[in-house]
Amino acid sequence: MLSNNHLEPSRHINPVDILIFDEGSQIEVGSYLPLFDRFKFTLAKIVFIGDNKQLPPYGQREISTLHSIFEVNHPHKTAVFLDTQYRIPRVLGDFISQRVYNGKLKICHANSVSLPCHFIDVERGQEEPSGKSWINPSEAQVVVQIAAAYQAKALNCRIVTPSDAQRSLIERELQAANVRHEDKVFNIDSFQGNQAEHIIISLVRSQTWLPDS
Repeated sequence: MLSNNHLEPSRHINPVDILIFDEGSQIEVGSYLPLFDRFKFTLAKIVFIGDNKQLPPYGQREISTLHSIFEVNHPHKTAVFLDTQYRIPRVLGDFISQRVYNGKLKICHANSVSLPCHFIDVERGQEEPSGKSWINPSEAQVVVQIAAAYQAKALNCRIVTPSDAQRSLIERELQAANVRHEDKVFNIDSFQGNQAEHIIISLVRSQTWLPDS
């Protein structure tokens, strides 16, 4: 947005000297160049905030040469590791700390529930192609049943799924079942930075491999 020419007059009134990039791990290095060129005479400091252990730059799956600033070596010496989390239940936080962050992630809250995760096997659930995405109708029905149970108990929950088609399907099924659907279902990218007391995850894909067509 800052590269838009319509904002050019404001740059002369209030010169840009500091840029802060949030979710920097999801931005490909080359995407910064237009901004750096536009503000090259006034820019004094750049701050990148992100986590290269999470989502990579958009499109890296298709183009492996795309990299984020966190994959460039020379900025590492000035990097600051934010080592405390305030939301994830302790048992999950400890697991993530050991498996992802070499035991460096600390926990600063009193949420010590011992069984924060439950897995539900939708025995007849199977993914189906839907345009360029995937749906799993049986899994969507189970998700709606769980959401309805949470709603009946006045529990705050959100639904997250990696598939846009599944997200749309779940929204329609919630609406048909008279269960709240507004601001309820998200894909993984759009839910980044949000939280809820209960999260329902619809994985969609149930097969470990697909036969050749």
